[in-house]
Amino acid sequence: MFMRDKCTDRKERRLMKLQEFENSYQKSEQKLQFYQKKSNRLSIIRFCLFILAILVLLIGYFQKKNILYIFSFLYLLLFLYVVAVHTKVKNKLFYYDSLTKVFMQHIQRINNQWDTFEEDGEEFLKDDISIDLDLFGHHSLFQLINATFTYQGKQLLAQNIIHPSLNKDMILKRQEVLNELSEHNNFILEIQTYGKMMKIRDEETIYQFIDSLSQNHYHSMKKYIFIFPLLVLITILCCSFSIALPYSYMLCELAIVLQIIITILFYKKNSELFEPVKKFQKSLNNYQQLFLIIQNEHFQSSLLKELQAKISQNQQAVKGIEKLSRISQAISYRQNILLFILLNGLGLYDICIRYFYINWINDYGTKVQQWFDALAEMELFISLYIPKMDDFLVSQPQISDTMSLSFQNLKHPLIDTQKVVGNSFCLENHGCVITGSNMSGKTTFMRTIGMNLILSYMGSYVFGENMICSCMTILTSMRVKDNVEEGISTFYGELLRIKKMIEYSQLKKPMICFIDEIFKGTNSLDRIAGARATIKKLSLEHCIFFMTTHDFELCNTQEIDISNYHFDEYYQDDKIFFDYLLHKGQSQTTNGQFLLKQLGII
Repeated sequence: MFMRDKCTDRKERRLMKLQEFENSYQKSEQKLQFYQKKSNRLSIIRFCLFILAILVLLIGYFQKKNILYIFSFLYLLLFLYVVAVHTKVKNKLFYYDSLTKVFMQHIQRINNQWDTFEEDGEEFLKDDISIDLDLFGHHSLFQLINATFTYQGKQLLAQNIIHPSLNKDMILKRQEVLNELSEHNNFILEIQTYGKMMKIRDEETIYQFIDSLSQNHYHSMKKYIFIFPLLVLITILCCSFSIALPYSYMLCELAIVLQIIITILFYKKNSELFEPVKKFQKSLNNYQQLFLIIQNEHFQSSLLKELQAKISQNQQAVKGIEKLSRISQAISYRQNILLFILLNGLGLYDICIRYFYINWINDYGTKVQQWFDALAEMELFISLYIPKMDDFLVSQPQISDTMSLSFQNLKHPLIDTQKVVGNSFCLENHGCVITGSNMSGKTTFMRTIGMNLILSYMGSYVFGENMICSCMTILTSMRVKDNVEEGISTFYGELLRIKKMIEYSQLKKPMICFIDEIFKGTNSLDRIAGARATIKKLSLEHCIFFMTTHDFELCNTQEIDISNYHFDEYYQDDKIFFDYLLHKGQSQTTNGQFLLKQLGII
């Protein structure tokens, strides 16, 4: 009764969380519609003002009414004012559009619709464990918890899933971070919103920019080259006041021509220098906001303070990005060919930008990497906090110094929360043999443990209660496939996986192995002999292994203590049903012949 009440309370809490996000979504949607209407009105007003300014100017010109020039100028000023207001409104519109999408993603997670998210980490799906435990790809652990928005953030999250920390101190520090983040939900939403506002689609752009800063082959121009813009300015003043004519005209024309020649000579080199920053120019303001949000937040945990220090020291990140934003804006004016010729002819515009940009690199270039590394760490922490933020009925595991594994009501993270069944377990022997009928839940149970262990080692939450585990290297042999190109059969591929486990066991480091349907690719005699040999090899103090099999002969292995578990099924109205609950002891039933009859094979 107590367990049922506890489960009911947690489900009600989750419904309350869903309602909270839905209310926030509706408020954000109302704001979005408000600013959308306002933006539409301002678009019409600015268009009318521009047309009116042109019409009044033309009327004044053709009607010879000079006073209309003043009205035209006033309309133009009003047009520019409306443009400035419209820009602010569009920024608000973009912000609430992004915030609405953030709330929608949280709602989708709670409603078990997270597998529609675009980012699924398919590119990281390479090694055996990633495939066996559904760590990447469609309907994967990465797709569920990913809250990153930069290339570095995504890479860091993937690295932590593939190689989670086995350092207890680091795990505990991350748990401390997540406990603190539970008091900063608004901060997390702000980070997610500005992250969603990034306009660039090529996430590697930032990485390319940071890489370009370390190439050390850019050289600033000598200061004496700026004598040419000074010469143009002086000669223009001379021409304006009719001083030293016609020589001042000649010198002015010569200086302009020389500046254009210099610009052309350095055009390719300058373009290569400006290209990396130009690509993400529109996102710089958002990065500045992200750094400002992190800089102004108050943290207590050591990891968050260290992260914040990388950004907020002397406000370098915010100031540096602000200066870079102005430089990148100046770079964007090069796209207009007429403006390009005019500015470079009068004042060596390209060389000036190069001068200021290289000075910026000298001032901030060595610090940029740590800024974006810190941002990537924050993205990682937010991703690890997602299961708690979206109330997936999770808890923090306890990390043990001795070889141990136990949990209550542990659930598969990727199965619909309305359908998933939790299991409890307490390790008695290091070897666990699991029997049971097809589709009864044997493999799912092992994946449940494997994924929750990875979440534990990352410092995140587990989808269950009272989990105690030690830090162990995870090895798997589950979805073994043949490789025609390399001439490897399914059976030989499995042999290689088992060999890897045995070789790793010789290092005497803590490890846990998951072996599904051991040696199913060979005959029963060889399979049983090989399985028994594997059990003996892995029956070590520093090794825990779970092995599923249909061979009941493996349930009793001489001289080695193993624990037997099984999953049951029951029949009703000629239909098969499963409770997906782990039971102690060897299975007493099979469903193979029943399924054969159901399909009309026998």
